Amino acid sequence: MSIEVRNITKIFGEFAALKDVSLKVPSGELVALLGPSGSGKTTLLRVIAGLEIPDQGVVLFDAQDATARSARDRRVGFVFQHYALFRHMTVFENVAFGLRVKPPHERPSAAKIFKRVHELLALVQLERLAQRYPSQLSGGQRQRVALARALAVQPKVLLLDEPFGALDAKVRQELRRWLRRLHDDIGITSVFVTHDQDEALEVADRVVILHEGRVEQEGSPEDVYEHPASPFVYRFLGNVNLFHGRVEGSKIHLGEFSMDAPADMGKETIPAVAYARPHLLDIDHHQPTGRPHFRATIAHINAAGAIVKIELTTDSGAIVNVEMPHERYRHLQLRKGVIVFVSVKDMKVFAQAQSTLGAGI
Repeated sequence: MSIEVRNITKIFGEFAALKDVSLKVPSGELVALLGPSGSGKTTLLRVIAGLEIPDQGVVLFDAQDATARSARDRRVGFVFQHYALFRHMTVFENVAFGLRVKPPHERPSAAKIFKRVHELLALVQLERLAQRYPSQLSGGQRQRVALARALAVQPKVLLLDEPFGALDAKVRQELRRWLRRLHDDIGITSVFVTHDQDEALEVADRVVILHEGRVEQEGSPEDVYEHPASPFVYRFLGNVNLFHGRVEGSKIHLGEFSMDAPADMGKETIPAVAYARPHLLDIDHHQPTGRPHFRATIAHINAAGAIVKIELTTDSGAIVNVEMPHERYRHLQLRKGVIVFVSVKDMKVFAQAQSTLGAGI
């Protein structure tokens, strides 16, 4: 089932949680609503579910207006962050609950309920735990029970609100890979809310980034990460170095180095800020040629993990972070306190109002 929201506005008192938001989710797609707290992502999910009524705009399922339909009539499955399991019921009864409370003319027979529940428990790899209670399960197991319960009523759409937010980092990582595989198996149209950039980029087919009640950017995980549409998206999606300066003619001057300005910046003298991710900077012992570069002193090295993270201080006192493979690190034989040259492989430049300029290099 496809989902479309058109020009959705939702206001709580004097606070506009959503401001003219439009979005399309094709049938079978897994979409992440990503953004900081207060960006409107959970409100948008609840509007899609029918748990909130928009002040303006419409919600369409398969091109049919569903704005006035109840959550039950929309056939959505909803998974909450904190599981919302019935503590006095076994795993089996929790999953069976939605089937047992259906109206008599829609309710499956006891045999069909038994079969459906065990199929779902097998799907979420919990079949052997059917007679346990929620208190006897780990957090990851409880969340899988909550997902099985949402799927039991055969929803047309699956909605998940911070589904792994209450879990520790290792369990989160395991469950998000599991969710991706599960979605590929069942193919149900799914929308999930998260504030975790890695989660959205790893799991989703498409990422929708919200900021202050509006859609800031949407696209594939690769698209939004490699081609951020705004400074907010660049800062929000992972670590980034900021270089403040100004555009003059065809050059942008960024403190201790200069480079060619983007053609779309024009020839006017304007304040600007350049963004470069740590892996798009490189370090050399000698002054490089052919790349913009600046001098800096190594302040800290963290060689634990898959990549080496290096913190440097420029001559003007600004902090810069660089990431590199272990092979490159070993070749350079870097040490704390050594003066090196940092070169720029790639960066994105945005015009910036003078009033928002801060300290930088």
